[in-house]
Amino acid sequence: MSDITLTSTQRQTLLSLTSVTSLFNRTQNRLNTGKKVNSVTDNAQSFFQAQSLNNRSNTILNAKSTIDQSIQSVQAALTATSAVTALLGQLQGVLQSARGATLSNRIADTQSFKTIGAQLSQLVKDASFQGLNLLTSTAASLSTQFSERTAATLAITGYNLVATSTANSRTLFTQAAAFKSDGTLIFSAIIGNATLSSEAAGFSQLDLTGTQAGAGTVPASTAQAIFSGAIQRISNAISQLNAVSAALGTNVAILQARSTFSSNYANTLTNGSDALTLADLNTEAANSQALTLRQQLGIQSLSVSGQQNSSILTLLR
Repeated sequence: MSDITLTSTQRQTLLSLTSVTSLFNRTQNRLNTGKKVNSVTDNAQSFFQAQSLNNRSNTILNAKSTIDQSIQSVQAALTATSAVTALLGQLQGVLQSARGATLSNRIADTQSFKTIGAQLSQLVKDASFQGLNLLTSTAASLSTQFSERTAATLAITGYNLVATSTANSRTLFTQAAAFKSDGTLIFSAIIGNATLSSEAAGFSQLDLTGTQAGAGTVPASTAQAIFSGAIQRISNAISQLNAVSAALGTNVAILQARSTFSSNYANTLTNGSDALTLADLNTEAANSQALTLRQQLGIQSLSVSGQQNSSILTLLR
């Protein structure tokens, strides 16, 4: 039995319906996904360009996560320096109090000075973020990669504010090692004259009036030089800490600027990808309505063609 023969009009109508169905399915897919390019077969050039932009955006956003963690690391150190500044201010206050205090009060001031010094050390040691402390070792470092380019890196070197070794430029008291390994403040390393050739183990050793009796007392003239040296030493420590804070603050500002740039840049890349792949939903909705109408017209056309054959059948009867 031979194939059923259709009229040329019917065949053309069926072809039109097949084309309309294909276009309708494509339009529905765009409406469902919001994209006009969902695979390489839709538009190879746009697909791969968009993929490249999205990959670049993901790389930048991954780097941004690292940058944000670096900001928190440096911010933790910066927060600690603010607290250390407050403790240094308290040391200044105790020092000024001892300079004009009675013997018994100077004994109490000595203990207060040492207590504050010990807390200063403990505070610095607690300024750790995810295992990194930028204030307790000059060997500590924080390297932040901003992108895949090797040169796009910020390296931050740590400080040792409570150094137990000889003085260096990255510690709190730059003239001498002021702390023991257990964090105890070495009183005589702070309370001494300008050259530390004359030191005191406690404020009670200092003769402020020239009449203090007892062995081991420091003469009044030397005592005043010790007070002057100690005041200057703490002032220098505050200045040093301000410099450390300024350096850390600059690094935070750089990292924050990079983080903001990364967010904006990744957004730009994503927008570029979207411009290549996203569909115009208004246009696709209008296309869907038009294609639905064309389907209905095609079906109606086939129906009319079929009615013609029905009329012939009626005549034959």
